[in-house]
Amino acid sequence: MKWTLVMASISLMAGLSAASAQSDLDALRWKNRILILFAPETNDPALTQQKQRLLSDREALSERDLVVLSVAGERVEALYGDPKAQHSAAALRRHFGLGAKPDFEAILIGKDGGVKWRSDAPFEPKAMNAVIDAMPMRRSQR
Repeated sequence: MKWTLVMASISLMAGLSAASAQSDLDALRWKNRILILFAPETNDPALTQQKQRLLSDREALSERDLVVLSVAGERVEALYGDPKAQHSAAALRRHFGLGAKPDFEAILIGKDGGVKWRSDAPFEPKAMNAVIDAMPMRRSQR
């Protein structure tokens, strides 16, 4: 009986944490696309490389209404744009089904809140921009 209660409590807490991550992301729904960069540590070479690539063209980020977050260790950092809420690293990892210290992973979330694209390696921004530019909402902006 006690074991069942403990397991139910853990499941409930994990569910609430994932729900919290979704509600934090919902603050940006219909206003911004969100790119989340996950890495095991803040000094991860893949994360450093991706930050440099993305932030070298801030105009492209702005044109595509992007908010860019990095989640490294227990730290969530806004790299570009206003995230509108504080985010929990653990909740974001759970929400997207990643382990406690995931390898590099980039996840693009559309304005509708759905995952639109993922990459498990640093990418050239033009690849992500092509995905965004093909989205109906983006085409209607131009």
